[in-house]
Amino acid sequence: MFQSTFSKNQLKKVIARWKKQKVRLIVVAGRRKSGKDVFVDYVMRHYPGFKHYRIAEAPVLIEKILGLPSDRKITQALFGVNKLLYPILGESAYKRRVARLLDREKPKLAIIEAARTKEEFEEFVRARKGILIGVVADDRFRYERAVKDARSAVRGEKRDEKDMSFGEFMKREKLDVERDIDWIVKRSHFVLSNTGRIKQPFFKKVDAIMSLMGFTRRR
Repeated sequence: MFQSTFSKNQLKKVIARWKKQKVRLIVVAGRRKSGKDVFVDYVMRHYPGFKHYRIAEAPVLIEKILGLPSDRKITQALFGVNKLLYPILGESAYKRRVARLLDREKPKLAIIEAARTKEEFEEFVRARKGILIGVVADDRFRYERAVKDARSAVRGEKRDEKDMSFGEFMKREKLDVERDIDWIVKRSHFVLSNTGRIKQPFFKKVDAIMSLMGFTRRR
């Protein structure tokens, strides 16, 4: 149903340790359009009790405050705020924001979407002992999803991608903010493939993982 670089016994130990955490995290990682949002939406809908935190929410909020268009190039540029503030904060500003929200709100269950850097991996998976879910999909499928979403976007959101070529799509993935994703996914406790056009098989994989973690699906 799903892949893992961990043995069954290792997963049992990880899950048993995870269940003892006061704040239990599920951390989601994967390249764009791999299906991270599909995973999160499904879990939030059928497994109540999770609080959802998006690391990329801060750049989106900055876009809105400044009245900037919802353009992927602008969003990517805003991740550069991390580099500007790092010498002052000594850490990623966006990672820091989510970590502080967790410390203040102390949710029993939380989903962190989406880990993109090794620093985020260290914070939410290593230090806070989160369960890491990697979501993967074929590059061509991801490209087709990106173009389709851009063409159907409302109010110009991501419309700059509606006519991009496959080569342009892959080139954009070499940006600094995306460079650690494959490294993170390779260290996932569970890896979900989401290449098919039908979502039901993917949802069955999610249910299998959630069952192993002690959750029962609600309709």
